[in-house]
Amino acid sequence: MENNKWFNVENFLFPLEANTKEEAIEKLGNLLFKNGCVKDTYVPAVRAREQEFATGLPTGVVGVAIPHTDAHHVVKQAVAVGILPTPVEFCEMGDPEDKPVDVRLIFMLAVPDKNKVMTVLQQVIAIIQSQDFLTSLVSTTDRVQLAAILDKQLNAIVEKEASQEAVVVEESAVPEVKLVINHAVGLHARPAAIFVSLAKTFNSTITVFCKDKKANAKSILNVLSLGADNGCEIRIRAEGDDAAAALKALTELVESNFGGVD
Repeated sequence: MENNKWFNVENFLFPLEANTKEEAIEKLGNLLFKNGCVKDTYVPAVRAREQEFATGLPTGVVGVAIPHTDAHHVVKQAVAVGILPTPVEFCEMGDPEDKPVDVRLIFMLAVPDKNKVMTVLQQVIAIIQSQDFLTSLVSTTDRVQLAAILDKQLNAIVEKEASQEAVVVEESAVPEVKLVINHAVGLHARPAAIFVSLAKTFNSTITVFCKDKKANAKSILNVLSLGADNGCEIRIRAEGDDAAAALKALTELVESNFGGVD
């Protein structure tokens, strides 16, 4: 396996035959273990994390899940890819009601550096933004071609991020707060899921700004794509009849370090 690549044909499993998310996680995780990418603690850790913090993403016709766990269960970097001929049900990331997502495409992340988890997750989420692209992926039968497509897309995203112009956050009469993310992993999956769940309880339109990006605070895909890591300043704007209450609640959440969640 080439150490500088995330996608390798030996970590692809399609068709991935599974009747449940647990079975799909076990098969992909065992493949990573067989190929020396993760420790024997990885699969149980991913299963346990999925129960507490779901990773299903509502990306349209082709549902996606991005199961992963902490870096200390990982030996070397990899992304296992599973394509399911028949969808399995995951729960939607960040949804307080555990809304089901029919998943046909799984990206299982093995990230050995805890400081890179946010970056890798962000880049994979950028890959899955296009429904046409996802449809073409699940139709692919050539593993070598799939690896090339994914590597090319990932490289294109990295280059785009390096060259894109910053979003100018103009002063506004809309109520807003400025906060600093002090959580060790930033506004990553667990804190992001809690943040989005709370934002969804309010009627107001809520927007988050970070560095050169902005996001709908009620969209887990949008919030994760911000790349708000530890030490980043964010602005939260809320517009609506419960804007003040929304800003107060979200401020308390961020200042509590998301309740101490890992």
